[in-house]
Formats: sequence, structure tokens, C-alpha cells
Amino acid sequence: MAAIKKSDVKAKPRGGIPIFYFLAIILSLGTIQVFLTYLSDSGGSYEQSPLFSINAENKEQEPENLPKLSFPKSNEDYFHNPDASLDRKTYMCHHTLRSPDGTEGAVILDMLLGHVYAFHQGGIYGGSCGEGNDVGREPENSLIRAIGLQDFLQFSCPRDIETTDRKKVIPGKSYVEDGTRAFTPEYVNLLKSVIKYPKKHDTQKKTNIIVVHISRGKKFTPCRKKLYRDFEPYLPNKHYQLLINKYSKDGYENKVIIYSQSTSYEKFDEFREEGYELHIDEDKSDVWKAVMISDVFIMSKSSFSFVPALVASDSTTVVYTPFWEPAIRGWEIVRKDIMKQTDVELKRLKATCS
Repeated sequence: MAAIKKSDVKAKPRGGIPIFYFLAIILSLGTIQVFLTYLSDSGGSYEQSPLFSINAENKEQEPENLPKLSFPKSNEDYFHNPDASLDRKTYMCHHTLRSPDGTEGAVILDMLLGHVYAFHQGGIYGGSCGEGNDVGREPENSLIRAIGLQDFLQFSCPRDIETTDRKKVIPGKSYVEDGTRAFTPEYVNLLKSVIKYPKKHDTQKKTNIIVVHISRGKKFTPCRKKLYRDFEPYLPNKHYQLLINKYSKDGYENKVIIYSQSTSYEKFDEFREEGYELHIDEDKSDVWKAVMISDVFIMSKSSFSFVPALVASDSTTVVYTPFWEPAIRGWEIVRKDIMKQTDVELKRLKATCS
């Protein structure tokens, strides 16, 4: 009897396969029918499918050719000044500004002063260096992310930079000597060129977004007895209202967004009555994000206002009330007639201090 090979014997189907094919054919015909019906309802073109529309819109909104940046090489790529006098590549760090909680704006302004110093010297900014830089810096980091400079401003020390090139810690007196005057038009334009600004939707083109930052708290009060660097830090509610009136546009929906603190000598009821949008004691990064989409930004007298004003879009009108940090070219300085009204109101408020 011959041996039986496996290839010679085939299992006979018991009806499973024909049933499977039968069901598959029915399902396929049903799917085709549904698809044809859909095409008929949508005008016969698959491009009108909501799925394709969404994908097309997302594709248009995706940033094209965005570079992958690594710190501090990002500063070498975008902020190296070949006209400066340094004869060799040098990474420049500085000591982190020591300041109490609630002064994140001052810390970041200090970082920018170090950054611009490195630029003018022909160095590469290597970061702000201090004890505990790797912890407890989320308040500052969230603000830096809000204005899109996270690839250029970081807390870092020379030991964190893996390189054989020269590394240097800048003395504090050196990089703050010129103050905000160091922010030349050339540097500011470079700073803005690395930021991706949000675009207005079509529905917002007839909206005039006025963002107002009002510094309040224990240090910002009309009852303060001493000036701060020869200036009165407090600005009354009336000052801001006069500026809101001035920069509101006829024929536009004027959307006024005010950010401040609950600890305030003056209440904000008058702004609520005007229908303004008030944000009190909210996430500080929201303030800077709002500045980036504003048509008008009304500053307070503070470094917290100064930083987002510095990098605000060219389409944003920055309204500056004179204080210890000089104005940047292109900002609109509050007129003398408004300052006179502010001084009168401030004098009235001071008379109410106990």
C-alpha cells in the first residue's frame, strides 16, 4: 500500500468557506452602496467629505520647515553677531537674579539683558546660572514658553554645556550696565524673527483686542511713601480708563481684557460695569499669551509688562507710561495731558491713605 503524502490529501470544505465568501460579498455590496449614496448626496466628489476638509485645513495650518532647535546652539544659529570683536567661540552665562516670589518678570528681563549682552559681544548665550536651577523654575519657564523663547532662554550653567569651546560667566555689572538701552532695533527684530505669532481668525478681523496689565499688590499702592528709582509705581484705574478710551476704535468691536491682582487699593467695579473682561489672580502666563494676540497692549510700570511688550508683534500698538525702564523704539508714550489727569487722580487717592 502506497504511503500517503500530505500534499495528496485535502480537507473537504464543510460549507464554511462558501458561507464566508457569501457574507463578504453582501457586506461589500452594502458598503459600496452607502459610499455611492454619500457621493451622490455630496455632489459626487470625495473632496467635499468633511474628513478630507479637516485634513486639508490642518495641513494648511501646520508650520512648514520649522527647525529643530537645541539650546544653546539655537543662539549660535540665530543670534551670533559676526561683527563683534570676539576672536573665538565663547559661550556666555550669568548668575540668576536673586529675587523673591512674584518677580518672574524681573528674572526673565535679567535673562534677556544677558542674552543681548552676549549678542553685542559676539558670544553665544549659554543661560542663567544659579543654585537649584533644575528645580522650582516652572513659573519662569511657563512665561518664557508663552512668548515662544524657550529654545533661546534657559536656566543653564557652564557645566551643563558639553563643549571644548570657551565658556565664560559674565559679571553682573557688565551685562546690566546699559540696561534696556541695549535692546537695539537690530536685536529686537532678530528676537521677533524667531517667534511664531498666532494669527487672527477671519471672525476677529473687525475686533480690536485691547489687553491691559494693571500691577497691583502690596508694593503697588498710592500710599507708598518712597519713590522707586525716581518713579511712582502706582497707576490709578482712571489712568487705564483714559487709555482704553483713547485706543478704542470706531466701527470695531472693542474687546478689553484686563489682568490684575485681587490685592488692590482700588476696586475694579467700574471696569466690570463697562463690560470689560476681567482676569484676577489667574495664571500669569495667560497675560503674556494675550499680549501676543493683542492689537493694543497697555502696560503697567513693571518688568512683567516690559518683557511681553518687547516681543509683541509689530502689528501690536504698545502703550508705554514712562517709568524706570526706558521705552523701546516704536512704542507709543502716553501724552502729557493724560499724565496730568493721572497725577491729579493719584494725589486724590493719596489723600485717602490712612
